[in-house]
Amino acid sequence: MKTLTLFFFILFALTLTSNAQITKGNWLVGGNLTYGIQEGESNSNGNKSTSKGSALNLNADLGYFVINKLTVGLTPYFGFGNPEGSNNSSIGFGIGPFARYYFLKPEKTINIFSQLEYYYGNSYSNGKKESESNGYSIKNGVAIFLNNSIAFEVSLNYNVSKNNYVSGYDSKFKDFNIGVGFQIHLEKTTNQ
Repeated sequence: MKTLTLFFFILFALTLTSNAQITKGNWLVGGNLTYGIQEGESNSNGNKSTSKGSALNLNADLGYFVINKLTVGLTPYFGFGNPEGSNNSSIGFGIGPFARYYFLKPEKTINIFSQLEYYYGNSYSNGKKESESNGYSIKNGVAIFLNNSIAFEVSLNYNVSKNNYVSGYDSKFKDFNIGVGFQIHLEKTTNQ
C-alpha cells in the first residue's frame, strides 16, 4: 500500500510542473489498448440475428497539430474478437483518419479531449479472410501529462462498424469500451 501511495504522490508532483506540447506544429505519437463487450446484428437473406462477444483492440496514433489543441492524423489498429458461443475467434487490422481536440488550455496538466475516427479494415478467421469492415469511433477521455511530452490517458469509446462477410451476409456492431494508453507529444524544432 505504501508503494502505491508513493507512486501516486510522485505522479502528482510530476504533473504540477508540466506544460503540454499541444500547440500548432507539434506531433502526436502514441496509442492505446481497449477492451469491450460487442453487440451485433446480422442479416443473411432477410433473416436477422443478434450476437454478443468481447473484443480487444490495439490502436496507434500519428497526428500533427494543425492549430493549437487540434491534431489530425492516421490511426492503424489491430483487433481480436471472440463471439459468444463460437469456437472461432477473429483478428482484424486496418487504418483510418482521426481528429482530436483538447478542450482546456495547453498549459494544463490534466486535459479533456474528444477524438473522432473513421476506419477501414479486414478481419480473418482460421487464416482466411472473413470480412471487410468500416466504421467510426467517438472517444472522450482525460489526458494526464506526466511531463511536457508524455501523457497517460483514459477514455470511454463508442464504436459502430459494418462488416461485409465473404460468405455473403452483413452485420452491424456497436460497442462501448474503456481504453488506456500513452501519447507522446513531440515539440517542433526550429533551425537557427
